Amino acid sequence: MDERSPYRRIMAGQTGVWAAPLRAVLRAGAIIYGGVVYLRNRRFDRRGPTAILPVPVISVGNITAGGTGKTPLVIELVNHLEQMGYSPAVVSRGYAAFDEQINDEECVIRAECPGVVCVSDPDRVQAGEIAHSKYGADVIVLDDGFQHRRLSRTLDIVVVDASCPFGYGYLLPRGLLREPVANLARGDVAVVTRSDQVSSAAMSALDKKLRRIAPDAVHLHCRHSVTGVCRLDGTPIDGALEGKRAVLFAGIGRPEAFATTVRSLDVEVVGERWWPDHYHYRVRDIDSLLGAGTFPAHDVLLTTQKDAAKISMLGRFEHANILVVNIAIDFLGDGGTILRSVLADALPRS
Repeated sequence: MDERSPYRRIMAGQTGVWAAPLRAVLRAGAIIYGGVVYLRNRRFDRRGPTAILPVPVISVGNITAGGTGKTPLVIELVNHLEQMGYSPAVVSRGYAAFDEQINDEECVIRAECPGVVCVSDPDRVQAGEIAHSKYGADVIVLDDGFQHRRLSRTLDIVVVDASCPFGYGYLLPRGLLREPVANLARGDVAVVTRSDQVSSAAMSALDKKLRRIAPDAVHLHCRHSVTGVCRLDGTPIDGALEGKRAVLFAGIGRPEAFATTVRSLDVEVVGERWWPDHYHYRVRDIDSLLGAGTFPAHDVLLTTQKDAAKISMLGRFEHANILVVNIAIDFLGDGGTILRSVLADALPRS
């Protein structure tokens, strides 16, 4: 959801007096939602998880709705685990899959981790059992699993987006929080993404708050770095994009963060078009992007790997002037080494 969208501006309190009654209604909804979340968490706090798999489970999740950078972290984890000698599988709910196709996150994971087993099922316990019994996975990476407390996990990794860490301070629908900030204390590892997109003062304040909330967690910082730019068919482009006039488009949770990352390529952004998160493109959507006069004169259109996966399914834009920006996690300091050490301590020998 674009930060400039009316709903996000209302959440952030950036709109005029006219929005106050609407915020009051949203706050009432958040109170009801918070009560449901409280009762559910209290039940699990008392009884614990009700399902245990015969292999270790590493959960990657967050406490806010929208894109926080989980998918690049899942890919980084899979790569680490494979280098350590494990055979991991990624288990997810398969959110926003369309017409029995795999969803956009799974498309990206499969592209970046060739051969990795991915199993999507709303029943993630069943998905984990299939990944182990049918495909021989010896570690399960549970994508978007922080709120899925039914399944026991060996390690809980929670992702916090530095550019919008606490969802405007309110639970859904008044804000973006899926559950209270205090519940970050359940996490074993807190990974702050997009650490380079905020000031040092904001980063310091966020670190202090996270360490106060989750003092026992391992705290890591990372940024999203561009690893390359390619065409829709995966062919790398020749030459740099420096100085090129670019139009950005995507259907992701934090388009403004993608735009910030893209600007590291030194392109001149002359236009933007954002769709809702997990948007299913239609032919006419891409035709509208490519139509003459839609945007100022430009050299290329740039989008994300998730969006490219869905556009490729349309099957007629392979030669369009659309380029895909590949992004990966880049841990700051010794973060990558620390993460590998945490994995080695939590998991049995491969």
